Amino acid sequence: MKKIIALILCFCSLFCLTSCQSKYPEKIGNYKIKVTSEETNYVAIFMKDGGAMLIELYPDQAPITVENFKGLVSEHYYDGIIFHRVISDFMIQGGDPNGDGYSNGDKPNIKGEFALNGVNNTISHERGVISMARTGNNFNSASTQFFIVHTTSARNSAALDGQYAAFGKMLAGFNTLDKIASVRTNSSDRPMTKQTIKAIRFVTIEQGE
Repeated sequence: MKKIIALILCFCSLFCLTSCQSKYPEKIGNYKIKVTSEETNYVAIFMKDGGAMLIELYPDQAPITVENFKGLVSEHYYDGIIFHRVISDFMIQGGDPNGDGYSNGDKPNIKGEFALNGVNNTISHERGVISMARTGNNFNSASTQFFIVHTTSARNSAALDGQYAAFGKMLAGFNTLDKIASVRTNSSDRPMTKQTIKAIRFVTIEQGE
């Protein structure tokens, strides 16, 4: 009887692991991915509509920011949260649990890791770079909200470089970024159709051909 119970438990565990992985795509662009509960320097943003974006994090450039983001990913903080602000050719912004751009839930603020705040962060805000949102008058007000740059331009670099804490860059899934950036928005840059994050998870990757 004990052997039978052990076999059943083993089967259930295997089924749960397989089922969990099957909820997410196994490939983003040319990268094969595998969702993991262990922290890595790679995360995938899975959208409710099936889109996905693969991002590499840069702890060497922004260690506080990456540690904070990893903590939020570990607790599945971003599940079900929307990209509440979208400006084509500029950026898409999400991470507010209330979806209105004014909240970080109960999460604390962190130090802004950028040049204007005395930190030597050399990441330029080009297409696909992920960076932390903050209030304009407080360098250390970043918390849960982040944005992803839509296009590379001199205007975007001038507005963002050295003033916001970039902490990673997309490797794949630019079609998803473009899709989100192209949705219709209202006068407040809010998408008319919700752009909902299904989950953000750590992944391991294997570059495809």
